[in-house]
Amino acid sequence: MHNRIRVGLCLAAGTLCSTTAIAQSSELGSIEVIGATPFSGSDIDADRYPANVQHAGSQDIADSETLNINQFLRDELGSVHVNDATNNPFQPDLSYRGYTASPLLGLPQGLSIYQDGVRINEPFGDTVNWDLIPQVAIDSIDLIPGSNPLFGQNTLGGAVSVKTKTGFTYQGRELELFGGSFGRFGGYFQAGGNDGTNGWYFAAQGLSEDGWRDFSDSDVTQLFTQFSTITDNGTLDFSITAADNTLRGNGAIPQELADAEGRDSVFTYPDETKPDMVMFNLRGTQDLTDDFTLAWGTYYRRNEISTFNGDGSEFGACEGAGNAGLLCEEEEGGGEEEIIYDDAGNAVAAGSNVLGGTQNTSQTKENGFGLNVQGRQDGVLGGSLIVGTSLDYASSQFFSQTELASLTDDRGTIGSGIISGDSLTGVSAHNSTASLFFQQRVPITDKLEGTFAGRYNRTAISLHDTSPDVEFAGANDDDEDDLSLSGDHEFKRLNLSGGLTYAINDRLTTFGSISQSSRAPSPVELTCANPDAPCRLPNGFVDDPPLKQVVTTTYEIGLRGGTDTLHWRASAFRSDNQDDILFIAAESRFEGYFDNVGKTRRQGLELGLDWQLAERWLVSANYTYLNAEFRDAFRSNSPNHPVRDPDDEDLPAARTQQVESGDRIPLIPEHLFNVGVDWLATDKLKLGMDVVGNGDQIYRGDESNTDSEKVGGYAIVNANASYAWTDRITTFVRVNNLLDSDYESFGLYGESDEVLEGDRYEDARRFIGPGAPFGIWGGVRIEL
Repeated sequence: MHNRIRVGLCLAAGTLCSTTAIAQSSELGSIEVIGATPFSGSDIDADRYPANVQHAGSQDIADSETLNINQFLRDELGSVHVNDATNNPFQPDLSYRGYTASPLLGLPQGLSIYQDGVRINEPFGDTVNWDLIPQVAIDSIDLIPGSNPLFGQNTLGGAVSVKTKTGFTYQGRELELFGGSFGRFGGYFQAGGNDGTNGWYFAAQGLSEDGWRDFSDSDVTQLFTQFSTITDNGTLDFSITAADNTLRGNGAIPQELADAEGRDSVFTYPDETKPDMVMFNLRGTQDLTDDFTLAWGTYYRRNEISTFNGDGSEFGACEGAGNAGLLCEEEEGGGEEEIIYDDAGNAVAAGSNVLGGTQNTSQTKENGFGLNVQGRQDGVLGGSLIVGTSLDYASSQFFSQTELASLTDDRGTIGSGIISGDSLTGVSAHNSTASLFFQQRVPITDKLEGTFAGRYNRTAISLHDTSPDVEFAGANDDDEDDLSLSGDHEFKRLNLSGGLTYAINDRLTTFGSISQSSRAPSPVELTCANPDAPCRLPNGFVDDPPLKQVVTTTYEIGLRGGTDTLHWRASAFRSDNQDDILFIAAESRFEGYFDNVGKTRRQGLELGLDWQLAERWLVSANYTYLNAEFRDAFRSNSPNHPVRDPDDEDLPAARTQQVESGDRIPLIPEHLFNVGVDWLATDKLKLGMDVVGNGDQIYRGDESNTDSEKVGGYAIVNANASYAWTDRITTFVRVNNLLDSDYESFGLYGESDEVLEGDRYEDARRFIGPGAPFGIWGGVRIEL
């Protein structure tokens, strides 16, 4: 990558930059190139991009010594925040400018993620499995801000575009091994080369750890290989990505439990996710004339995900005289108790083997393929014109069930072998998106350039109910319970964007843009959108009333500039969502539904600075002020909200909260920052330190902002060092949370007294996601 960005990103998180990067820092003002679209053949000078785009290269990632792409984005780039909802380092909720890309069903997904032109948001729920991206194989990352329509569905707040290494961008062989805290051991091997025309690249990466919390061991295995050809007038690349992982992350715990048993304790367990993915990607470019380049690509992606979640139970012994000895669902809001039937339709007896716990399992099989073609003609209106089309098709098969269970003394679950008949849920989904897009860049004067772009999307989603039909013995027929998941939906929209960049002088550029993008509701949202029949996530769905697609408009203005040793940037942005989709909790803590809640807004100010002091010091800082708020009033269920009248908590009205315009959106901090310092102590020894943090956050469930308590802000200190023993052997150390600070990155409301015994847990409603404690890892990197 270009040294200006390499130095800037290393500074941003205090990572250890190579001697070469520091020695060549005089090129701080060199040109950086990003992709105007996710596909090949669309490179442009980033200084001409009318928004605060960020870019990083493979050397930045290697120097950072971060564990995975999530930590790298958080530590190195501006306006990025991570919520550790599961407390597994490979399963975070990553947020950029207040928009989320998460592996968890039930969150509004507002970022699109691309790997070599393939959108890797999962087709069933638009979720993102970060553990499937092989970090060692990444050649560059573009973080595209705003609602750029060229990046398609889900690009509400931005897009992350990852490009992988080839035998032309990486030559050599390298082995890395590391180990340390939390029983974590891992490493990678990569090799690549070319003969001038044909190139090859291979990478294998793996990790195993016990985890810093109880019952949270994980294993990650990733493979990547790519074959490339370069001719005088074209390129051809074929890659295979594969991963087979077992991730355990046991989620949030009541604050009282953390105080009593320690921050490494768990509420219930196990909580396991097993993705098994393979992707084939073929793409190429061809210069048909001196001014016209054709780019194309096609892919196939298969992902099978199984989950196993041990949880508490809302089932108990029936209290009615006519139901004595049977298992019933607890009454909600004064309603009548309901008998639980098994998958054969028989009433379940209330034995000790079915009291206290449940084991929720799901299997999701997703297959996707697609193709894209785009042409770039230089010289049109003095600039360049890109026109293209893409087609993506995916099928998903989902099945889930709940096994009745009991709890162990340490809150693990023991299955009874009895399956709840009501929990058997299956759905088949088919979704396709056809798109036409264009971008015209026009140099209006020698210093002023305009950009106009647009994309038309047509998304079709077909749902078919595959749930087993269980006849419950002795149960009354109820038409309201016969709600089918089947349905057909279609969403169409043309989104446009426009922007200007003006080079005030060689060292100062100003820019401004207006952009618009949209996302269609995902299949999982459409199957869980009925407030009268809420569902369990991710373990069950109901009928599919229509939802509107979300449309986001982003406005942005800014400045960027610098000298050979100083680079700075400043921008102000506002993103307005129309018909935003949120997951609304139902009266039961186990259930909810998706709904359009009207308008929301994210707006703020971004500042960044990269500065070389003398020849051996690098300093940087990034700061973001981010205001995220609801713009329309609505009522939201919050059955476990701690601020309510306990005498009325069983009444339905006491379970709702009034959300007003101007209330903050939960789990989006108002302040984000990172500061880093690097010192090249000698030609062989490098030292770095950084501080990463954010302000306080509203608890999820407190959309009304009526709770005076918040998830506290924090700042953690990280450090690292490396020593080059020879040109081929380097040892390194990475320390996270150097001061061993207690902090939380996540919080929501829950109910604990059904699982935890004792008076201290009777009103324990606030659950937290504790941050990882002090951890240290050391390793060696060898060039073979």
